[in-house]
Amino acid sequence: MHNSKLKKNIFGTLYVVATPIGNINDISYRAIDILSKVDLIAAEDTRHSRKILTNFGINTKVISYHKYNEYEKCDQILDLIIKGKNIALISDAGTPGISDPGDIIVSKAHKKNINVSPIPGASSVISALSVSGFASKDFKFTGFLPKKQNQKIEFLKKNINKNYSLVFFESPKRVIKTLEDLKNIYNGKEIIITREITKIYEDIGIDSIDNWIDLYRNNQEKIKGEFVFIIPRIEQKKNTLSDNEIEDFLQLLLQNSISYKSAVQITSKYFDLNKNKIYKKHMYLAKD
Repeated sequence: MHNSKLKKNIFGTLYVVATPIGNINDISYRAIDILSKVDLIAAEDTRHSRKILTNFGINTKVISYHKYNEYEKCDQILDLIIKGKNIALISDAGTPGISDPGDIIVSKAHKKNINVSPIPGASSVISALSVSGFASKDFKFTGFLPKKQNQKIEFLKKNINKNYSLVFFESPKRVIKTLEDLKNIYNGKEIIITREITKIYEDIGIDSIDNWIDLYRNNQEKIKGEFVFIIPRIEQKKNTLSDNEIEDFLQLLLQNSISYKSAVQITSKYFDLNKNKIYKKHMYLAKD
């Protein structure tokens, strides 16, 4: 049962703090303030994080919390919070829990009635979407694609021609192979690729899959850094069928000894229309 009074008066807070994904100045004033005031910082890589913390004069004690020790460290950290300590969770870059460690401790914190507070900031996914031209529509973020080739192809095929943009990370060593796979599935579709967002060699573009393949084959030095792929959504065409066309199709089915109910089901599937609406709107045909 949710007990905000218990959380507020006894427990400390688990802060999920976003850190820069490249440009160190992308950290927020609030993040600096929280990281300076908490009792402990749980970091994915203490050496990496210490550079950022030192840059902003943050002297808070840091412990490691990464995917190889998160089960082991999780309960220790939560016990400290239950005893009243405030702890911040940070990853190497960006927002914890987004393809980074964080889900396990946050999930357990909720179950223990511990207050979890997000300190928003940099995210390569949202940053890439914001410069894609497809940010205001639905999207599906999937992290990294499956490593096994057959699973990867199956996943990509399942997401063809959907009414959402598909967003995923890719490692430099798999960029060309993934583009070749996309070419076989999506043909000449234009896709967005962002690389090294907020860093010195930031590269953002939209082009055909063929052109991306040519670019990276001829410029191997560009296959470096962190890649975000965006496969734009397919704009669904509005159905412009007239009632007369639907009626003619129903009549054709009925004239061939098909029941009204079955004719409606066939029409619904054929034109991708709501079955109940067809049934009610053309009910008078059932009497013929």
